[in-house]
Amino acid sequence: MAIRWTKALSVGLADIDAQHKELFRRARAFADGLQGRSRQEVGMLLSYLRAYAVTHFDEEEEAMRAAAYPELRRHKAEHDRFMRDILRMTRDQEKRRGPGVEPATLARWLEDWLVDHVSSVDTAMARFLLARAAGSPARH
Repeated sequence: MAIRWTKALSVGLADIDAQHKELFRRARAFADGLQGRSRQEVGMLLSYLRAYAVTHFDEEEEAMRAAAYPELRRHKAEHDRFMRDILRMTRDQEKRRGPGVEPATLARWLEDWLVDHVSSVDTAMARFLLARAAGSPARH
């Protein structure tokens, strides 16, 4: 799977970049591990990814609250949508008689969401936080 963090996705905040690298690493491990796995194993991989996303989202949201980021509500809505989507997929995967989640579709969704979110919403947040830390008027 092609889920890779690249320097182009850096938001310029070391802590957040480190978390994003870890989120991409986990997403790649998740996507790479989907093929040939049992439904139960895919469910466990979904839980693994979901747990790190919760931790990362909480830390980002706390940083935004502390900086009085004006786009916090919109940014949090993106995080909430991700969690709703991954929980829905988890439920679909856990249905005994359901078709489960197609691994390639799941991996593609995950890569698309991560790249889009980091390169747009997280980058705007980071610009604001960096400007705030430097004492400059923040633009978002």
